[in-house]
Amino acid sequence: MKRFWKIAKTEFISIFKDGGAMLILFGAMLIYGTLYPLIYAPQVVRDFPVAVVDLDNTPASRKLTRMLDATPEADVRYMPLNLEEARQLFFARKVYGVLYIPQGYGKRILAGEQNHISLYADGSYFLLYSDFLSAVSEVTMSVGGEIQIEKLTAAGMTEKQAEWVSQPVPYDVNILYNPYGGYATAVMPPVLILIAQQLLLIGIGFVGGTWYEKGTWRRFRDYSAVRLTLAKATAYLFLYIPLMLYMFSFQYKFFGYPMNGNHTDLLLVFIPYLLSVIFLGLTFGALFRRRETSMMVLIVTSVFFLIVSGISWPKEGMPEWLYALGRLAPSSSGIDALVRIRTMGATLQQVAPEIITLWILTGVYGITAVVATRRRTHELRTAAEAARQERKMRELSSNNS
Repeated sequence: MKRFWKIAKTEFISIFKDGGAMLILFGAMLIYGTLYPLIYAPQVVRDFPVAVVDLDNTPASRKLTRMLDATPEADVRYMPLNLEEARQLFFARKVYGVLYIPQGYGKRILAGEQNHISLYADGSYFLLYSDFLSAVSEVTMSVGGEIQIEKLTAAGMTEKQAEWVSQPVPYDVNILYNPYGGYATAVMPPVLILIAQQLLLIGIGFVGGTWYEKGTWRRFRDYSAVRLTLAKATAYLFLYIPLMLYMFSFQYKFFGYPMNGNHTDLLLVFIPYLLSVIFLGLTFGALFRRRETSMMVLIVTSVFFLIVSGISWPKEGMPEWLYALGRLAPSSSGIDALVRIRTMGATLQQVAPEIITLWILTGVYGITAVVATRRRTHELRTAAEAARQERKMRELSSNNS
């Protein structure tokens, strides 16, 4: 055990005496974990600028404009006289949506005829587009309901009867696990888990390259590869479990994310998740000869891991082979398990498949880490033996001379 803790202590020292490693493993995690949620703290887009082209200019069209302006999503800032003026505002990025009310809108309402309005939205900003569409849909449905009630009451129905006919099946909307319907609540928890993986991979590879550059590997070349791997993994596990608990408790509470589940269940998922990431990082770290290599090689994997994690695109819409390939990344199963426990209040039994996958990855990457470490120590022992033989040959030749 003395050798085991000597290795772990050396790894701790390598981390805490290296400003670059500290920045990657701790500084970046805290910065990203705070900065990203702050950017999305408003949760939803509010009062983005839109324009209304009202060619009708009747009480009915003005009411529609006022109702749109009263929605939390849209802010009617411009009333251009025609579509050409609206187009100029749109391409100048002064508005992100245009509502076009044609002439005769009010007359058709009074006549009880079907009406038509046009909506132009910026599809390159998906959130703005969808929110603008929702706001206009909500307003037009409300106007349509009022018109229908007026017709029915004019035909002799009571107002209550008219309301029942206009909406025969009332419904309540209950948004589970994301009460604000916010972007941050939906995206940031899985993103934090992915960030933890990427920073661990890069940081461990960074320290592994430092070990090679400073000759630390040579000090442990005669140690067992299994002991080296487990001791180094223990160091990172002790460092990152408190950090993950901080992210999933204080950060969740500070930014108002749903806090369900319990810390014991989280801890029981953190362990296989972090171990699988750490062993994968140690596999790479034993191969790198320069500290900067880890950043150059592993930074490019972030986009792939983001895609296969299901954050940017639902897993149900992925090809099966891509989904299966994504399971090789600890973040894929880690996100599924940790978000379901923390946000949705799932139990360990309900996330058992993901936990089993993480333990399998822990075993697989543990083996690859041992193999990579053994390769590195064998390479160093071979080089040391060759150097000894060369010194002996030089000593013999000098004695003979």
